[in-house]
Amino acid sequence: MVEFKDDVKKCLMKCGVEDKVQIFLFCDTQIVKEDFVEAINNILNSGDVPNLYVTEDMESISTSCRALCQSLGMQPTKANLFSAYLTRVKKNVHVVLAFSPVGDSFRNRLRMFPSLVNCCTIDWFHEWPAEALYSVAKQQLMAGNVELPNFEGSLRLFQTIHMNVESASQKFLQVNKRHVYVTPTSYLELLSSFLNILALKRKQVGTQQHRYKVGLEKIGDAEEQVSGLQQMLVEKKPALEKTQKEVAEMMEVIKVDKAAAEEVSDAVAKEEAEAQVKAQATQVIKDDAQRDLDEALPALEVAVQCLKKLKADHIREVKQLTNPPAGVRLACEGICIMFGLKPVKKNDPNTPGKKIDDYWETSQKEVLADPKKLLDQLFNFDKDNIPDKVISQIAPYMEREDFDPAAIK
Repeated sequence: MVEFKDDVKKCLMKCGVEDKVQIFLFCDTQIVKEDFVEAINNILNSGDVPNLYVTEDMESISTSCRALCQSLGMQPTKANLFSAYLTRVKKNVHVVLAFSPVGDSFRNRLRMFPSLVNCCTIDWFHEWPAEALYSVAKQQLMAGNVELPNFEGSLRLFQTIHMNVESASQKFLQVNKRHVYVTPTSYLELLSSFLNILALKRKQVGTQQHRYKVGLEKIGDAEEQVSGLQQMLVEKKPALEKTQKEVAEMMEVIKVDKAAAEEVSDAVAKEEAEAQVKAQATQVIKDDAQRDLDEALPALEVAVQCLKKLKADHIREVKQLTNPPAGVRLACEGICIMFGLKPVKKNDPNTPGKKIDDYWETSQKEVLADPKKLLDQLFNFDKDNIPDKVISQIAPYMEREDFDPAAIK
């Protein structure tokens, strides 16, 4: 709105201050706000727009119109100077309005701003003749570099369409008493729409033509590739048949190998089951042995502690016994068995004719003869590698109640 008022003020100042004739041309397509039309209405009515001039503008107006005011015999007051200015503006300014009658906007503006009718001379443009329609259509098409198969026929077609629409609008007015305005702008829009649609359709057809061309090229390439593949297939067919035969033979071999593998697998599964059973039995034996070991370790530790307390004098004392107690004899028997010493066969005093094993004589000769050697043998005894025969011989002694340190004491 500010720019519009500046343009209006510039035009009016040239008319009033410079005393020049000016034409202010205003089209309805330039109307952004209805305030534009209100300003034009004020110019048509009084030659002035409220609040248009600033102080500097009023000084220019006063300076330029002082002589005019004196020539008219009026005092150069502020009001008389501005009145003289408006007189000069009304004389020099010519407002030309180009409004289209199409639609309701024109009728509404005439009702809202009466000066558009009261202060204007309406110049109705007549419809274009057939020659003008033909000439404009030719000019528009040639400006757009449009090539048509029947160029002259197309020009005549546009001419006929517009004239038929004008004729139909007259019939519509006679029947329905309503105006349908067909203006030269409508004809220009017809030509513009034709050019736009023609360009759009040609672009679409060009795109489809390009796609069709590319598709044909792809099909041609595919045909060449298929031909090459067919030739390759013919060339490799003997090798393919040979390979198929080899594959069939290999399948037979694989079938035989598979049967053999299944047999081996069954045998392996059977052996695995047996091994599992043995492993379970072994685990039971291991657990049993571990329990026995857990029970024996404390006793072993006690025996080691007792062995550390044993002195050579104690052994000599035992050696000097001629008739040792039963516990001493039993302990010596155990030592002889552990060392793998054989007993002496003697007659059983209780059963004539029967022989018994006597380990006491063996103990005196081989075990108790050298106390230090005995202690070394006891301390260095290989308890982790005892022969099975010795274990079986000593096992009955372990079950005896009198074979116990407390009982021997």
